[in-house]
Amino acid sequence: MSDAYKPVDLHSKFGFGTMSMTWTPTPPPTEQSVESLKFVTSHDEFGTKVLNGGIFYGADNVNLKLLQAFVESNTPEQNRELVISIKGGLNLVTHKIDGSKESIDGDIETFTSFFPKDKNSRPKLIFEMARVDKSTPYDETIGYIADHVKNGAIDGISLSEVGIESIRKAVSVFPISCVELELSLFSQDIIENGILEELSKHGIPVIAYSPLYKGLLTDYAVEHADTYLQSIPKGDMRLNFDRFQPETFDHNMKYLKALYKYAHDVKKTSLESLSLSWILAVSERKEFKGIKNVSKILPIPSGSTKDKITRNFSNIIELSDDDLQAIDNIYKENPIKGFRYNAQAEDTLLV
Repeated sequence: MSDAYKPVDLHSKFGFGTMSMTWTPTPPPTEQSVESLKFVTSHDEFGTKVLNGGIFYGADNVNLKLLQAFVESNTPEQNRELVISIKGGLNLVTHKIDGSKESIDGDIETFTSFFPKDKNSRPKLIFEMARVDKSTPYDETIGYIADHVKNGAIDGISLSEVGIESIRKAVSVFPISCVELELSLFSQDIIENGILEELSKHGIPVIAYSPLYKGLLTDYAVEHADTYLQSIPKGDMRLNFDRFQPETFDHNMKYLKALYKYAHDVKKTSLESLSLSWILAVSERKEFKGIKNVSKILPIPSGSTKDKITRNFSNIIELSDDDLQAIDNIYKENPIKGFRYNAQAEDTLLV
């Protein structure tokens, strides 16, 4: 089948992340989230048809239940336009990555049980391996997922937090529909370490998560810098990350303030707008920092209400070569401190 198979077409400008709808200390009501999903996927300007979720995005499959409720609220025609990518491969008992056949089979069975079996009534379904399981050869893990594409249970495969060698192993087994990686003005690792270049060689789209870097690349964060950390609720996972520790936060605020100044004074827009516009400007660019024919990049901002979605997705601006160079100069002049997550998580990232 792999010879005739074509990866799932991600026909969107943006994707939409649903983690904050279910995996937070105080998630919004399901009815509100369903309305938000209907709003973002039907809005002509946003062009959002790709939804990103996870089996472990909250207890008792709550993320899958939310997406199920959303799909059930749509017509078959509306659903056929959508793509839903769900992360799995995490043992919920041990909290360790598990790429074994038993794990993959179980997670895909769980994932698909929340959606119609009839492909004419449901979105395209992509299973995303959340991380690389170092105890199982990665090509074997991809093979287990590919079996479910071949039998029609799912429509495609996505990878997450993978390095160059894992990408090469995966594509040697089966076509990959997309790869989810962190990319923002605050996290440019995949540009600097060759991963984006490798994906571009294969023409594999990037799902750019945390495009507003967990809320830091926003006007609110800069304008409330003195109280921002104190405003994060207890239990919020960001409090475990390096860049949300007081000393590191204060250091990196210099960079954020410089970006904020460029956004407002030069481009007459918000920091959110500048941040998303930058990703879209890099997407499918003929050349960027030595990378030829850059892959399509879909940022996946989120938002719990229509107002937040509109604020995060609207006002995309054109950025010239001079703008991109000026933004890069700001980046180089203000070195960022701290791991993307923390020292303990580093060996699970970009493996």
